[in-house]
Amino acid sequence: MSIIVQKFGGTSVGTTDRIKRMVFHVKKEREKAHDVVVVVSAMNKTTDTLVRLAGELSSMPSKREMDMLLSTGEQVTISLLTMALQHTGLEAVSLTGRQAGIQTNGVFGNARITFIDTDRIKSELSQGRIVVVAGFQGITDQGEVTTLGRGGSDTTAAALAAALKADRCDIYTDVDGVYTSDPRFVPQAAKIDTLSYDQMLCLSTMGAGVLHPRAIKHAKEHHVPLVVCSSLNEGLGTVISERTQRNAPILGIAYQKDISVMTICGCEGGESLILYDLDSHHVETEINKINDNLILIVKDEDFPEVKRIVGQYHQAYSYIKERENLSKVSVIGRIDSTQEAIKNVTSVFHDCHIAKESIWESSAGLSALVDRSDIEKAARVLHMHFGLDNLESRRAVL
Repeated sequence: MSIIVQKFGGTSVGTTDRIKRMVFHVKKEREKAHDVVVVVSAMNKTTDTLVRLAGELSSMPSKREMDMLLSTGEQVTISLLTMALQHTGLEAVSLTGRQAGIQTNGVFGNARITFIDTDRIKSELSQGRIVVVAGFQGITDQGEVTTLGRGGSDTTAAALAAALKADRCDIYTDVDGVYTSDPRFVPQAAKIDTLSYDQMLCLSTMGAGVLHPRAIKHAKEHHVPLVVCSSLNEGLGTVISERTQRNAPILGIAYQKDISVMTICGCEGGESLILYDLDSHHVETEINKINDNLILIVKDEDFPEVKRIVGQYHQAYSYIKERENLSKVSVIGRIDSTQEAIKNVTSVFHDCHIAKESIWESSAGLSALVDRSDIEKAARVLHMHFGLDNLESRRAVL
């Protein structure tokens, strides 16, 4: 039998009523004679509640204990969904990350999957059961529970799909696909029907929050199609695979709202050590280099860790400048004349009274740092400026 992996995010399983609705999606695939593996996140706001409880007891809880705590959220969901499936007459079993054979390295709070022993899952499938797996978690060779960081359940689903050689991995979320920008804040954004792995990876890396980059990399490496679709209504969603229908110069506008910038001035000998240490701790940074200054653009939640790591190499640089309360907006696609585009965007931002920190050519196309209060306006302005509001241009996006 073919295998379908389905992933349900926190909003999709946020209430018992929504969990009952997810049974419909699982049952539909089971009735097509597919083996089904379901990966779930913690119920909506559960992780926030657990983090708040930890904060009430300790200002600096250990990362190991935080992983022990946060991994419980997904275990609640797998049990509830399995009960709901069994109530409808479907055979199902819930498995924690450890029971599902998900092995990781030992970076607490941001671990990477190193191997998946699929024997238990295959055994359960062979007995006709639907397997419901806790996303976001795994276990080290030493038996320590770990969590996978942001987008961990996406990563779990894609990695399982790859290990099981699944026919497809469906990512159910609260939107009905991938859009040219966030439709909540850019009303003219349009849904994209198909994307290549590389195109989706570019969108995701630069801030499109619908899929985590690690999940896309797993799918690409093992040629597993991904489908981003709505858990609340039926529709075709966005298919992500090796095939595309056509290319468009600009794919979309992505943004990251909570950004901090660290400029390490006079950084010479210690640059490689700093970057190696950041990478070994799985801290995601965008790096710019201007003369002897190393510029690190990071999410606010990672900034304390960046400051800790960089502080260890204080003898390798002259001084540090920090800038907070920023957001990053990126134009994803091919830009023929980068300097001309930078000049035009600078002018547009000025005319629209958008406070700009800097604009530069990025791996995606073009990126800008703006004041956090202006980020949604900046996304809307760029979406219009680069022709994505135009109906014909929207149709041209793949």
